[in-house]
Amino acid sequence: MLAIVLLLIVGISRLFVGGSDEPDDTASQVADKPAATVTVTPTPDADPSKQAGDATGGKPEKPGKPEKSTSSAPPEPTGECSPSDVILKPAVTNGYAEDNVTIPLEVRTAKAAACIWKVSDDALQVRISQKGGDLVWSTVACPKAVPTKDIVLRRDTVTTLPLTWSGRRIVADECTGHGPWVKPNFFVIVASALGGEPSSATFGLYKPGSTLPRTEPDTPAN
Repeated sequence: MLAIVLLLIVGISRLFVGGSDEPDDTASQVADKPAATVTVTPTPDADPSKQAGDATGGKPEKPGKPEKSTSSAPPEPTGECSPSDVILKPAVTNGYAEDNVTIPLEVRTAKAAACIWKVSDDALQVRISQKGGDLVWSTVACPKAVPTKDIVLRRDTVTTLPLTWSGRRIVADECTGHGPWVKPNFFVIVASALGGEPSSATFGLYKPGSTLPRTEPDTPAN
């Protein structure tokens, strides 16, 4: 009877142990295996430009366009020019005899920033003489060569006023328009505004059809 009880106790204890004498190493195998590594890729953020905008609390500022430089406008005339303030300079170049001669007059003011000059034969005077010789033409004898008009003069800008000489000599201090042609030679022109300082220049008239020299020779071509 005692032997039967012992057998029952041994059987029951084996049932609680798992019914096997071999050790269960399943848990140790699971523990020995390395854990799987999961890589998490961050979601790309929005456009960097938007991030910059978010950092400042709004949209990013666009670079402004460079301001265009504006040149200052020339001064406006404030009144009439004083005759003594007008600087007049002849700028005649070499030309041909027996033809009209253009006489460009470069005009500006000495002091006034801008003013109106009333041009007429009473406002200026031009005289042309043969170099080393007599008078051959003047606006005093030929007043119609000077236009009558108003022009704006400025201190820092030269205004050109062109006159025309017929290339003929005056006769008895009169501008007949039928005087003899001047012969090829050098001439001196003197111009001034009435009340202003005179200015002079030298130019040559050459034989028609000849080549105009780049430099002034001793005498014009015949």
